[in-house]
Amino acid sequence: MSEQGWRLTYSGKSFLLLVALVAAGFAGNFFSLGLFTGINFLFGSIAVLLVVRLFGIRWGLVAGLVASLWTIPLYGHPYAVIWLCGEPLFVGWLLRKGKKRNILLYDAFYWPLVGVPLVWLFFRYVMHVTVLGTVAAMLTYWVIGITNALIASLLLTYIPRIAPLYGLNMSRTIPIHHLIFNILMAVVLIPSIVVMIIYGKGAEGRYLKEMYASIDDSLKVVSYETRLRLQKPATKAGGDASWEPVVTGVEQGILLEARGKQQCRIALIDGASHVIAGTDSLPGAIFDPCRNGSPQQVREDGIYRCMPTVDRPVPLLQRMHDAIFIRRVPLGGGTPWSVAVEFPFAPYQRALLRDHIKSLLIVLGLNMFVLMMSLSLSHRLAAPLYRLSQVTTDLPKRLLRENISAWPESMVSEIDQLIGNFKVMAIALSQRFQEITYTNETLEHHVAERTGELTRANEELQREIAERKITERQRDGLMVELQKKNKELEGIVYVASHDLRSPLVNVQGFSRKLAKSCVDLDELMAELAMDEAQQARVELILRESIPKSLGFITRSIEKMDSLLGGLLRLSRLGRTALCFETLDMRLLISNIIASVTYQIESTGAQVEVAPWLAPCLGDSVQVTQIFSNLLDNALKYRAVDRPLVVHIGSEMLDEGVRYCVEDNGIGIPREQQDKIWEIFHRLNPGDTQGEGLGLTLARRIADRLGGTIWVESEPGVGSRFYVVLPRTIPKADENLTTGA
Repeated sequence: MSEQGWRLTYSGKSFLLLVALVAAGFAGNFFSLGLFTGINFLFGSIAVLLVVRLFGIRWGLVAGLVASLWTIPLYGHPYAVIWLCGEPLFVGWLLRKGKKRNILLYDAFYWPLVGVPLVWLFFRYVMHVTVLGTVAAMLTYWVIGITNALIASLLLTYIPRIAPLYGLNMSRTIPIHHLIFNILMAVVLIPSIVVMIIYGKGAEGRYLKEMYASIDDSLKVVSYETRLRLQKPATKAGGDASWEPVVTGVEQGILLEARGKQQCRIALIDGASHVIAGTDSLPGAIFDPCRNGSPQQVREDGIYRCMPTVDRPVPLLQRMHDAIFIRRVPLGGGTPWSVAVEFPFAPYQRALLRDHIKSLLIVLGLNMFVLMMSLSLSHRLAAPLYRLSQVTTDLPKRLLRENISAWPESMVSEIDQLIGNFKVMAIALSQRFQEITYTNETLEHHVAERTGELTRANEELQREIAERKITERQRDGLMVELQKKNKELEGIVYVASHDLRSPLVNVQGFSRKLAKSCVDLDELMAELAMDEAQQARVELILRESIPKSLGFITRSIEKMDSLLGGLLRLSRLGRTALCFETLDMRLLISNIIASVTYQIESTGAQVEVAPWLAPCLGDSVQVTQIFSNLLDNALKYRAVDRPLVVHIGSEMLDEGVRYCVEDNGIGIPREQQDKIWEIFHRLNPGDTQGEGLGLTLARRIADRLGGTIWVESEPGVGSRFYVVLPRTIPKADENLTTGA
């Protein structure tokens, strides 16, 4: 459906609304109001027109077909489906082609142009209904159609309020002339329809009551006259007085006199249901008033209705026209004779239809008058507002182009006041726009000056950016060169530390050999004959001077070997491939503690580990080396005046997992807290062993793993070493997992 302002977004709820409206259309016809036999006030087209307006012609035709199916058993013919389905087709076609969206106006066109001619054609020439019946049906459908279209139009006024609940993407506003038109039509038409329905529902009852009274009166007159003029005195056994009817040949005259001017038939019937005499029946014939139908009792005192059976579609209205009402009562006095009266309903229906047609003509005349007045009045009221909306559309741009002089006028004081307010607002805006124009020209001059300044500043900024880019490229080149130099330096350190170990091994070996040679020489010199002075001098050289010198040489060699070993480990650290995995830190710390259990017990230290250590991503060998060095330093630099206590815990951070190794050792002075990370730096070189490489290796490993390490310490209290390791593999080190 492509109607501006009323577009539908199909969803589950909108489909449920469609199903509900289709069901409501059928229910509206099923629970129709019966005015009299064959004439019903149908409400189904209300929901059908709503479906046409909301869901389009196709669904409207489906809803019309479903709603009109009930008219087949209701009226006894299928032809009502044609004009009831034609209504949504015609209205939907005009909604699609026309500019207006007034379904009441379009429905008012449908019935006189299409619907009424169809009703006349089928009622008069296909089903052969009387002229009065056809006219009554035409006018009834016409009034019903306009009334239901009015109700549907009023409902559409409130549907936008509930549209979001059912997935309907509809405009929340309606044109004011539609609203005025609908209200005026509703104020006049709905009360007249209600009065007509109330009067019509009791009209048939009143005529039936009149006919029943005529039947009773006719029976009383016939019974009295028959007993009076045809009785023969007789005496029953036992002496009771009675009478016997005697056929004298004047019976038909009696019946004709009793009927008078009434359009009825009277028959005198014997005990065998043979006609003795009748106004329209032959004597001797079998009395059977319902030869073409079956009698149906309509009153408890014995009045029956006989409607003819048909073999073709005939409206219930026409069948009621052909119906007769019968009452048969015995004459009494012990005689088997009875009297029957037959009244046709046709004269009463004609009178009923004349009254109904008059009411419909009054309603239709009033409807046409109100329709024209509503169109004229709604146009006169809404036209000034519509022209005002056109004049004020894009008002600022129009005021910049021209002065507005063609303002609308209205006879309604409120609307005229609104137009006057817009005039005043337009004048004020025009003056303000002139001021703005002057200010704008002044601003343009300042903007031009400022633009020149910004252009010059931008050029300088561009030059600075270009210089910065050149600097960044130079920096990147220097970083690449620095990386190359670092790799070369690592290679040199590795080669130097590796190659220098060979001479040290030779010096160490020859030193041992020299010491052994000194022992052999001492033994040989002991066998030689020398004086005491020479002997003392030789012993001093061989037993004190040379061993002491060899001791110095050996300790220097061992220290040099230790330093070269540290350099070799440091150089190998940058060449070792990393294997990232999720580490169970509690298990890892437990293994480290187990490896230094002897040192812990011998020093009386206590190591406390938190019940839960958060896992991290890292290389198990490298992480083990970090925490081994930290625990080893805690044992080395413990305080002598208190037992060592080391606590290890963890904390989850956004950037990773932070581990803390806290001890109560001697602490680190503030001026030494940056130097301890330098290579070969030791806090107390004379009091502790080591090469001063542990913390250097720990920081280097933390950097390679994408983490950090730092210390917080207070002399005499203790130290806290913090290690932050990632929870995911650092992008910069992903290539290290392959051994690059």
